[in-house]
Amino acid sequence: MAKDEGAPYSDQARRLAGLDWPILEASAVAFSQPDALVQRSLRDLGQWAERDPGLALRLVLRANGSRRGMRQEVHSVPDAIAMLGLQNVCDEVRTAPPVGEVVREPQRYRQVAAQSRLAAMIAADVAQRRRDSEPAEVGLAALLNQLGLLGLLVAGEPRLGRLLAMLELNALPDEASYTALGYATDDLSRAMTEAMELPELVVGTQRAVNAAHPRAFEVMVASAVAWQIMRGMDTVRGDRDLRLLAGLTGVNEKVVADRLSEIIDRFNDDVDLYHIEPLNPATPGSVWLGVRHRTRLALCPRADVLEEGLARLQQDTNRVSRLRRILRVMQFGLGLNRVVFARLARDGESLRAEHMVGTLHEPEFSHFVIHRSALGPLEAVLEDDMPTWWGRHYPGVALPEAVQALTGGVDAFYAPVRDQGQVVGLVYADRRSRQHALDDRAFKGFCRVVQAASSAG
Repeated sequence: MAKDEGAPYSDQARRLAGLDWPILEASAVAFSQPDALVQRSLRDLGQWAERDPGLALRLVLRANGSRRGMRQEVHSVPDAIAMLGLQNVCDEVRTAPPVGEVVREPQRYRQVAAQSRLAAMIAADVAQRRRDSEPAEVGLAALLNQLGLLGLLVAGEPRLGRLLAMLELNALPDEASYTALGYATDDLSRAMTEAMELPELVVGTQRAVNAAHPRAFEVMVASAVAWQIMRGMDTVRGDRDLRLLAGLTGVNEKVVADRLSEIIDRFNDDVDLYHIEPLNPATPGSVWLGVRHRTRLALCPRADVLEEGLARLQQDTNRVSRLRRILRVMQFGLGLNRVVFARLARDGESLRAEHMVGTLHEPEFSHFVIHRSALGPLEAVLEDDMPTWWGRHYPGVALPEAVQALTGGVDAFYAPVRDQGQVVGLVYADRRSRQHALDDRAFKGFCRVVQAASSAG
């Protein structure tokens, strides 16, 4: 996958990739006496290091830094420890700065580290149950899933206070970071993993479209569920994320909730590392109790982004670049929370997600293939010359079941995308929530973006 060098986070990603990553104080204590650790198993040492995203990252970077050009890279923390040797691991720990000394808000950092560790435990558990040959590799990808947010905390990003305040309201992480930073911390994470040349799975799990791959999907779902648990399951997506996790292991949601409770019990054994209170093992089961919190967060349309994007679209002849720009302009320029380009198969019989923004925390949205025969009245959109506003142009007509289940049935804009006069796919855009109704201004802008993209092709 080509790096998105024109993205607004590219320069910052390169800077953050070069950070001297701090470690938790407990890591420094655990690895302070090499002689006392000689009798410890590699499994024990790996588990200790995996509790700390900063230490895990340092070890993997150091291990792979000495192997550049070799065919086999280190893909997990235990493998990094085995490759480096205990003395080098302890040396790495001794030279790393402690979180409390270099991070402006150390407790915020510890809380994100705790969430990352919980995600890694969930992902590794799912991988083991699915008989993955390398569950530690899946766990590492989940442990570093929040790398962008951790990097911003270490660097003391000035806009971080606003972002953290929005996250406290249980806004979806990508929407909160779009609003506070102008880009998603998940996109920043991906660009950082690319700049650091981290293992392929770590990089790939930061790109929503890779939810089509089972191991990446495991990491995305585990990270989403960990986020839910840390917020008491009091979110709009709690039960949907549990359902996804249940589907991965072929059991019902009640069994998944019980398994998560067991993982929380194990997580609580190390809760003092993060200076937080133990999590309640009953939390996963609470998702079905009471009315869930719904954050009403919408993106603000920006006319400057729209006009600049339209001008660049008319000049852009590269199809991939043009498609990515369409999505960004619709999201930031028009304030549309969720925008997806689905490519039409060569035989014209199915649509598959290819480019998307605003969906990384909704893995099922990134993981679809819809056959043309299941589109029903939506099939006409592919043949139409004009964009469609579903809910206004088709009053009283039910959405196809496959689309209803995927999107939640909210009103949305649809339009065919053409390249050199041929329809190559469909662009979909909505505001995710019925509380944030679509409006005439957004639809007019949507039509302008589609027209500019078509004329460029």
